[in-house]
Amino acid sequence: MSNSNQPQAKGLNVLSTAIDTAMQSEVIASENPFPINAFPLRFKDLIIDLNKSLSFPIDYTGTAILTAMATIVGTSVKVRVKNNWFEYASIYSCLIGNAGANKTHPVNTIFSIIRDIDKFNHDNFVIQYKEYLEYQKLTKAEKLEVTKVFQPILTKSILTNFTPEVLNKRLNENLRGCTVLSDEMATFFEGMNNYSKGDQIGVYLSFWNNQPTTIDRIGDPIPLFIKNPYLSIIGGLQPRMLANVFPIQKLNNGFFQRFLFAFPDATLKQSINDNELNEIIFDRYKDFITAYYHSSGVEENDGFINSKIVSWTPEAKIFFYKWQNENCDLVNDYSNNIKGEIISKFDNHFIRLALLLQMMADPKSDFIQIEAVQGAKLLCEYYMNCSFKVLGIIQNPKEYLETLADNKKRFYYNLNERFTTAEAIEEGKAFDFQERRLKEFLKDTILFKRIKHGFYEKTIKPQQEK
Repeated sequence: MSNSNQPQAKGLNVLSTAIDTAMQSEVIASENPFPINAFPLRFKDLIIDLNKSLSFPIDYTGTAILTAMATIVGTSVKVRVKNNWFEYASIYSCLIGNAGANKTHPVNTIFSIIRDIDKFNHDNFVIQYKEYLEYQKLTKAEKLEVTKVFQPILTKSILTNFTPEVLNKRLNENLRGCTVLSDEMATFFEGMNNYSKGDQIGVYLSFWNNQPTTIDRIGDPIPLFIKNPYLSIIGGLQPRMLANVFPIQKLNNGFFQRFLFAFPDATLKQSINDNELNEIIFDRYKDFITAYYHSSGVEENDGFINSKIVSWTPEAKIFFYKWQNENCDLVNDYSNNIKGEIISKFDNHFIRLALLLQMMADPKSDFIQIEAVQGAKLLCEYYMNCSFKVLGIIQNPKEYLETLADNKKRFYYNLNERFTTAEAIEEGKAFDFQERRLKEFLKDTILFKRIKHGFYEKTIKPQQEK
């Protein structure tokens, strides 16, 4: 058995190495390349193969895989951060790109295995429900002579068309949790409040925090109490719709800050090529997802979900604390600013991404390893930059600049329209700008555009500064 698998494994490793080499020339041109090296090999191979064969953008496939993993992992495991602070792996993700940029197909392909699981569960539910209805038709005397048949519960992981009532019902009944999958996020957001005068966004904020939620229902004196809601979201959105979906006046509610945005530099429609999907690579992914789902059942104990608890290796914990300390400095640099609020949420994103990467590497692990936190850092850098890019579209750069500290504003106005990193560092000395802080500031895609390594230009032109 072992010998028969060796040629296949060797072939896959060779394929991965060859594709890595081919990929290098593609990602160099991007200012913010998706960090596929953060992924374990089986997922990395799949991302690259789907890009080569079906022209699936790497950013979209990678984000779809993370969200699919969040769906399968569900409440089966959580990470202990500190006493009384535990994080599950649910994520809200959004793929940004123009029409025809291939946002939908990567999601459908990656989630196809989970849809198959849902179909299997649905078919079983139909059989069980028919048996339940037949049982209900029996007389009291007849019921005493047969085994009692309880009303079955539909276990469903993916939700597409639903009302808020159905969403609450699914989250209450499905211990593992659910994922909202929306081809067009704009439609999802618009329909959020169609069935209620209340603010549904507040409910989704609670779901993201995995906090117990009470839902009051008309005609029912007993509120629905969801003890452990677990919800992920994924969908596509065109850049031109961003200002409508996330209007400036609504950014303060914290909903925008909770999203991981995948926003590649190029979002153009790609032509068809003659490369075929490597079925071996896809089957490895399929087998992993299926095995995880069936091997990690979620049970309830005394009204609480019995989740496996993982911790950190000492090395991983030190790495996380160091990253979080630097992230705190960034938050403080943008205090009282939406950008600071975005950065602050990455404490949670980091932990959730690290947990997902660890489960992708070893589902049986009891500890988050150093490779998982290193990968989480890379992913956080990517998604943070994408969030700033989205924010730059929503906000007017000039108005955004006015919200920053006075020394940053004066530094910005003093810079030439185009400049080098060395020139910025020299200019920053007059404004008490530490070199490390200045280099972080230059990553602000709302205010700066990197032309090439070490060369930048301001997004606000001289005539706009006046």
